[in-house]
Amino acid sequence: MREKAVDYARGETPMTDLQFNAFIELQSKYEELAAEVSQLRKAKPRRTDDGMTDYQFQRYEKMRDKCEELTKEVALLREENARLKVQTEMLKALSSEKK
Repeated sequence: MREKAVDYARGETPMTDLQFNAFIELQSKYEELAAEVSQLRKAKPRRTDDGMTDYQFQRYEKMRDKCEELTKEVALLREENARLKVQTEMLKALSSEKK
C-alpha cells in the first residue's frame, strides 16, 4: 500500500492539484520577496554607535584626515615664518651695523 504524506490524525487533508499549484506559486513569490528584503537590508546604510551612517562616517574620517594634514602644514608654516622673521631681523641688524 502506498504511504501518503498526509497525517489524518492531525486533521490534515490532501491538497488538490489546484491547491498545490497555488501553494508552489505563493512559496516562490515569498522566496523572491524574502531575497529582495534581504538585499535591501544589506544595501541600507548602517548606523554607527554615534548615529552616523557608514557614508557619513567615511566622510568624517576623510575630513578628520584632511584636518590633521592642514594642522601639520600650519605648524610647518609657522616654524618657517618664525625662522624667516629671525633671518629678517638678523639681516636688518647686519645692514644697520654696516652703516
